[in-house]
Amino acid sequence: MTGQWAVTVARRLHRRGIETPPPLIDETWVGTDLALYLRYRVGAHKLAARFRLDVDPSSGAWPTDADQFAAAVFHALPAEPEPDPFVDEFGYRWWSAAVPHIGWPTAVDSRRIVTIS
Repeated sequence: MTGQWAVTVARRLHRRGIETPPPLIDETWVGTDLALYLRYRVGAHKLAARFRLDVDPSSGAWPTDADQFAAAVFHALPAEPEPDPFVDEFGYRWWSAAVPHIGWPTAVDSRRIVTIS
Protein backbone atom coordinates (compact mmCIF):
# COMPACT_ATOMS: atom_id res chain seq x y z
CA MET A 1 0.00 0.00 0.00
CA THR A 2 1.25 3.47 -0.86
CA GLY A 3 0.19 6.95 0.13
CA GLN A 4 -1.01 7.51 -3.44
CA TRP A 5 -3.27 4.43 -3.26
CA ALA A 6 -4.65 5.62 0.09
CA VAL A 7 -5.45 9.04 -1.38
CA THR A 8 -7.19 7.41 -4.36
CA VAL A 9 -9.37 5.35 -2.00
CA ALA A 10 -10.23 8.45 0.06
CA ARG A 11 -11.27 10.41 -3.04
CA ARG A 12 -13.42 7.57 -4.38
CA LEU A 13 -15.07 7.01 -1.01
CA HIS A 14 -15.81 10.70 -0.58
CA ARG A 15 -17.32 10.92 -4.07
CA ARG A 16 -19.48 7.86 -3.34
CA GLY A 17 -20.84 9.55 -0.20
CA ILE A 18 -21.76 12.67 -2.16
CA GLU A 19 -23.27 10.90 -5.18
CA THR A 20 -25.20 8.10 -3.45
CA PRO A 21 -26.11 9.07 0.12
CA PRO A 22 -27.03 8.03 2.72
CA PRO A 23 -24.69 8.21 4.43
CA LEU A 24 -23.67 11.72 3.46
CA ILE A 25 -19.92 12.08 3.85
CA ASP A 26 -18.81 15.45 5.21
CA GLU A 27 -15.05 14.95 5.35
CA THR A 28 -12.57 12.23 4.45
CA TRP A 29 -8.86 12.12 5.14
CA VAL A 30 -5.83 9.87 5.20
CA GLY A 31 -3.74 10.16 8.33
CA THR A 32 0.01 9.81 8.51
CA ASP A 33 -0.70 6.38 10.03
CA LEU A 34 -2.10 5.48 6.57
CA ALA A 35 -5.56 4.95 8.02
CA LEU A 36 -8.73 6.27 6.41
CA TYR A 37 -10.83 8.64 8.53
CA LEU A 38 -14.24 10.04 7.70
CA ARG A 39 -17.00 12.11 9.24
CA TYR A 40 -20.48 11.44 7.91
CA ARG A 41 -24.17 11.85 8.69
CA VAL A 42 -27.12 9.49 8.60
CA GLY A 43 -30.28 11.43 9.32
CA ALA A 44 -29.69 13.31 12.58
CA HIS A 45 -26.73 11.11 13.57
CA LYS A 46 -23.25 12.65 13.25
CA LEU A 47 -20.94 9.64 12.92
CA ALA A 48 -17.30 9.05 12.15
CA ALA A 49 -15.16 6.05 11.35
CA ARG A 50 -11.56 4.96 11.01
CA PHE A 51 -10.51 2.10 8.72
CA ARG A 52 -7.16 0.45 8.25
CA LEU A 53 -6.21 0.53 4.60
CA ASP A 54 -4.46 -2.84 4.60
CA VAL A 55 -7.59 -4.93 5.33
CA ASP A 56 -10.68 -5.03 3.10
CA PRO A 57 -13.69 -4.73 5.46
CA SER A 58 -15.80 -6.99 3.25
CA SER A 59 -13.35 -9.89 2.96
CA GLY A 60 -10.59 -9.39 5.54
CA ALA A 61 -8.06 -9.80 2.73
CA TRP A 62 -5.39 -7.44 1.46
CA PRO A 63 -7.19 -4.88 -0.76
CA THR A 64 -6.11 -4.63 -4.38
CA ASP A 65 -8.74 -2.47 -6.10
CA ALA A 66 -9.36 1.10 -4.90
CA ASP A 67 -12.96 1.22 -6.24
CA GLN A 68 -13.92 -2.06 -4.59
CA PHE A 69 -12.25 -1.04 -1.34
CA ALA A 70 -14.06 2.33 -1.29
CA ALA A 71 -17.37 0.52 -1.93
CA ALA A 72 -16.68 -1.98 0.86
CA VAL A 73 -15.88 0.82 3.32
CA PHE A 74 -19.00 2.75 2.28
CA HIS A 75 -21.20 -0.30 2.86
CA ALA A 76 -19.49 -1.07 6.19
CA LEU A 77 -20.37 2.32 7.70
CA PRO A 78 -22.72 1.94 10.67
CA ALA A 79 -25.97 3.92 10.47
CA GLU A 80 -26.30 4.16 14.25
CA PRO A 81 -23.81 5.28 16.89
CA GLU A 82 -21.79 2.55 18.55
CA PRO A 83 -22.06 2.16 22.35
CA ASP A 84 -19.76 4.49 24.31
CA PRO A 85 -18.02 6.08 21.33
CA PHE A 86 -15.38 8.78 21.41
CA VAL A 87 -17.16 12.07 20.60
CA ASP A 88 -14.98 14.71 18.93
CA GLU A 89 -15.20 18.48 19.30
CA PHE A 90 -17.68 18.69 16.40
CA GLY A 91 -20.07 16.15 17.93
CA TYR A 92 -19.19 13.21 15.66
CA ARG A 93 -19.33 9.80 17.34
CA TRP A 94 -16.31 7.67 16.28
CA TRP A 95 -16.25 3.98 15.39
CA SER A 96 -13.51 1.58 14.35
CA ALA A 97 -12.88 -2.15 14.36
CA ALA A 98 -9.91 -1.34 16.61
CA VAL A 99 -9.29 1.76 18.71
CA PRO A 100 -6.14 3.51 17.48
CA HIS A 101 -3.18 2.62 19.71
CA ILE A 102 -2.45 6.33 20.20
CA GLY A 103 -6.03 6.97 21.37
CA TRP A 104 -8.91 8.68 19.62
CA PRO A 105 -8.11 12.35 20.40
CA THR A 106 -4.54 12.02 19.16
CA ALA A 107 -5.50 10.00 16.07
CA VAL A 108 -8.30 12.36 15.02
CA ASP A 109 -6.15 15.46 15.51
CA SER A 110 -2.93 14.07 14.02
CA ARG A 111 -1.31 15.27 10.81
CA ARG A 112 -2.95 14.35 7.54
CA ILE A 113 -1.65 13.33 4.13
CA VAL A 114 -4.78 14.62 2.38
CA THR A 115 -8.16 16.04 3.43
CA ILE A 116 -11.23 15.98 1.19
CA SER A 117 -14.26 18.00 2.21
